[in-house]
Amino acid sequence: MTHATSHPENVPNLPPPFVSFADQGIYLAHTSLGQHAVIQALWRYLRPVDLDALTQFRDNLALGLLARLIRPALLPFGRHQWVSAPAPSAALAVAEAPLAPEAMQAWADAQVELPLDPARGPAWTFTFQTFTDGSTVVSLVVSHCISDGLTVLTAISEAVRGVQRPPLSPAWSVWSARRAATILGAELQRMVRDTPATLRALAQLAGAAYTSRPTYTAPTALPVVTIADNRRIVFPSAFIRLPTSLWDARAQCRGGSRFTLLTAVTAAFAEALGRVRDDNVTLLIPVSERAGLPHTGGNGVALATLKVRVGELRGRLHTFQRRLRATLLRTRREPNRLAALLPLVPFVPRRAFSAATRLAFAALGDLPVTCSNLGHCPEGVLRIDGGAADRFCFRGIDRPVERRAIEERHGVATLFAGIIPGFIVLSFVAYQPGVVTSPQHLRALVERLLADYELHGEFFDA
Repeated sequence: MTHATSHPENVPNLPPPFVSFADQGIYLAHTSLGQHAVIQALWRYLRPVDLDALTQFRDNLALGLLARLIRPALLPFGRHQWVSAPAPSAALAVAEAPLAPEAMQAWADAQVELPLDPARGPAWTFTFQTFTDGSTVVSLVVSHCISDGLTVLTAISEAVRGVQRPPLSPAWSVWSARRAATILGAELQRMVRDTPATLRALAQLAGAAYTSRPTYTAPTALPVVTIADNRRIVFPSAFIRLPTSLWDARAQCRGGSRFTLLTAVTAAFAEALGRVRDDNVTLLIPVSERAGLPHTGGNGVALATLKVRVGELRGRLHTFQRRLRATLLRTRREPNRLAALLPLVPFVPRRAFSAATRLAFAALGDLPVTCSNLGHCPEGVLRIDGGAADRFCFRGIDRPVERRAIEERHGVATLFAGIIPGFIVLSFVAYQPGVVTSPQHLRALVERLLADYELHGEFFDA
């Protein structure tokens, strides 16, 4: 199949759509820190896959939501833009020999390490591997710069159904002088249109700085961890699925909903890792901002923050459920103060952006844990080769980082969840110095954690 971007005459001579301020901020964080967040989806078939169908799925992905790259602005302080990514030309690589099932996790981690570049491409990789038990695992790894989790799931569903998206403007290799002039003009016009939002952001920033000065109290700093270990690591992960009937029964007997129980398990996860400050666990809950809106951006979430007292969620959940619902509703309704400052992103120098991002990491004194619930996965997500996969999971994760850097950040912890027919799929991602530093440590912790809730399931590689 040929990608439409190989025929520039099919693309109108119009400027490409502009990247949102949030997406531009994510991209700048990646380029300034060299730390690249990705999203990985994994399928396991207990049989050989249909290679022709898998290739067709890959080609369909290259005609959908993932068929894009970020082109940095030509002008200083300009807005970045989306451009079309070239279609993959090579055939899917077939592994020389199957691996032992025990190597499944290591193979999945190795796919996260494959080169990605959201500006020059590729911004995603699609690979598969056979194993000596007769199963096949397929991996899709996508740069978080071009997509969030909901975007990836939507792209997968559309590729299964053969849905194509209109092509964007072609990338640099097929540009003309006329197109470059068009882009420059569009950037100038956009800067003018963004001026009111930029001025409002400056006014809000100045107002916040003035009003917060008398009452600001710096949080108690955690001890600075300094180690001389520059080995690069992939955060340990554990993938497990549980019957939704069992999950719902345990939620009901505690007086909570399916999501309330997920939040309680996330809080217990943080406790087990020792991510507690002043007898509180800090939960970060991504909240989609796309409800009822056309899907045009790479990332579209707000972040709800909720503190939970240690031990608060070990009994009945109905009281906490009311507080959780109120927090999520408030996050959706109230203006996002951070979002109001995003028009300043193009004006932040790279060095300052890098320093600010590092400061934000250092300020994570509350040792937060993220609870990311993607809800029901779209139709067809399991059927990338025409038949339903026997296992499915996904995770958001940084590409390999230096052990020194992650320990300076005091570790990381995230729980991802989604619903597929008959099952809730959980992906635990964590690195906590002295507690969890390997997939084996994490898997043992997850088994104990779920047992405390009378829950049990099947790991991805079982």
